[in-house]
Amino acid sequence: MQTIVRNDTNISLYYLNDDVTVTTTDTETMLYESDGTPIMKILDCSSENCTLHKNVEGVADWWGWKYKHNGTSWSLNTNFKGENQLSEDINDSVTTIPVLSARPFATAGGTVQIDNGDGTFEKITYTEVDGSNLLGCTRGAESTTANPHIAKEYVTQI
Repeated sequence: MQTIVRNDTNISLYYLNDDVTVTTTDTETMLYESDGTPIMKILDCSSENCTLHKNVEGVADWWGWKYKHNGTSWSLNTNFKGENQLSEDINDSVTTIPVLSARPFATAGGTVQIDNGDGTFEKITYTEVDGSNLLGCTRGAESTTANPHIAKEYVTQI
C-alpha cells in the first residue's frame, strides 16, 4: 500500500494500492491506473506540501484524515471526528446503529450525535464497531432524548 500525507501534519489524505502510479509536481499530484489511464488530479497536493510513502503497512479501517503516517508507522489522528450516514431508518430504542460504513468512527467506542431536525441532537454512546454498525449503543446519552431517525441522516463523532 501507499499513502499521500500532508507534510505539516503527517495526516494521510489518500491510501492507495501499490499498482496505482503517483506522479507529483510542484503544482499537483496525478494518479494513474497501471495501464496509464488517469484516475485523478489532486490540485491541493504537490511536492511542496505532500509526501508519498510507499510500501506502508495496511490499515483495515483507514479513512481519509483518520490516521497519520510519519514515513514509518501509523498513528490515530486524535483530532479526527468521523461522520457517515444512517443506512436505514431506526426507532428510538435500537442498540445497533446501521451506517453506510463504520470505518470513520473510533473502533474502541465513543459518542456520536444525530440531528433531531429541530435544532437539537440525540447523543448516543457505543462500545465498538463492525463493518457497517455502531454496536452496544446507549440511546439518549448525556441527558438527550432518544428519537427515531431516517436513513441518510448524518451520524457524527463528538
